[in-house]
Amino acid sequence: MKKTYLAMCFNLSNSMIDGLGEEQGTNSVWLPMIPAGEVKGRDGRMWMNTEPDAIVAAFDAKLPFDIEHATEIRGPEGKDADAAGWILALENREGEIWAQVEWNYIGRYKITDKLYLYYSPAFNYDQQGVITAMSSAGLTNKPNFYVPALNRQEETDMKLPQLIAAALGLAADATEEQGVTAINSLKSEKDIALNRAATPDLTKFIPIETHTVALNRAATAEAQLKEIDDQKIDDLVQAAIDDGKVAPANKEMFVGMCRADGGIAQFEAFVETAPSIATNSQHKTPKEKQGDVKLEEHEIAMCRKMNVSQEDFLKQKQKQGKGE
Repeated sequence: MKKTYLAMCFNLSNSMIDGLGEEQGTNSVWLPMIPAGEVKGRDGRMWMNTEPDAIVAAFDAKLPFDIEHATEIRGPEGKDADAAGWILALENREGEIWAQVEWNYIGRYKITDKLYLYYSPAFNYDQQGVITAMSSAGLTNKPNFYVPALNRQEETDMKLPQLIAAALGLAADATEEQGVTAINSLKSEKDIALNRAATPDLTKFIPIETHTVALNRAATAEAQLKEIDDQKIDDLVQAAIDDGKVAPANKEMFVGMCRADGGIAQFEAFVETAPSIATNSQHKTPKEKQGDVKLEEHEIAMCRKMNVSQEDFLKQKQKQGKGE
C-alpha cells in the first residue's frame, strides 16, 4: 500500500473557510479532505476517490492533524511530531471525504496568527491509484510537494543509492528523477516486448492451441479414411469370394495384400483373369503331408500377377489352414 500527501491545498483563512469552527459555535469543525472522483495534484499526478464509503469504513481511530506532515516524515525517524489537532470522524458527502477536526492550542495559535493558511491530507492508495484510507493531515504553506514518495520538496534532489544507479546504468550521482526516467524506459521496452509476444507474426508462428486443433482434425480425418478404405477392401475381397474367384479361407490374406501400396489394383487385375473355384464340390482330396503342400495352378498364376513369391503365399496359406 502506497502513501502520499495530496499535492493540493485548502485555504484556512476565514474568508475561505471557517477553519476554527467559530461560525459553527463548536469546539470542532468539519473540513473537506479528499474531493470526489478524480483527484489531481498540482504536480500532475492523479488518484481516484471512487470508494468513499470504504475510506470512511477504514477510519477506526483518531488521526493526527500535524504541521508539515510531521507524523509521516519525522515520526518514523523517532523525532517529535506534535499534533495541532485531531481528526475525530470522517463522512462521505456526495463522494467527497470530510473530516471532523478538533484543534488544540497549537493549531488554533498557528491558524489565528496566520502562521499557516493551508492544509493537505495524507492518504493510502493501491497500485491502481484508488484511495483506500486517510492517514493524517497537516498544516502547510507549501502544498505542491515534489518528491513522489512524500510529495514534499527537499532542499536538494535526492540521490539514488549507488547500487540502484549502477543497476540502471546511471552515474553514481544520478538523481531520483533520472532513476525514474530510466525505470520508465525499461518498462516501456518490456511492454513492447510483451506486445510482440502477445501478437506474433502468424506467417512464422502458429499458436499451440491452433496447432493442436489441426493435429486432432488430421488424426480424425485419417481414422475416417482408414475406416472407409478397410470397408472398401473388405467389400472387394468378399465380392471375389462370392464370385468364386477366391477361397473364403484366404480372405484375410487377400485383405492384407490389398492394404499394401498398389495392392488393390493388383488384386483387381488378378480377379479379372482368375478362374472360378468350385466351392460346392463334394469331392475331397486327401490331405497332403505338411512337407508336400503345393500350390494350385491358379494360385501360382495369382502369385505372378500380384508379385508375391510362391513361398510367401504358401506360408500364408498354411497359416490360414491351421486356423480353420
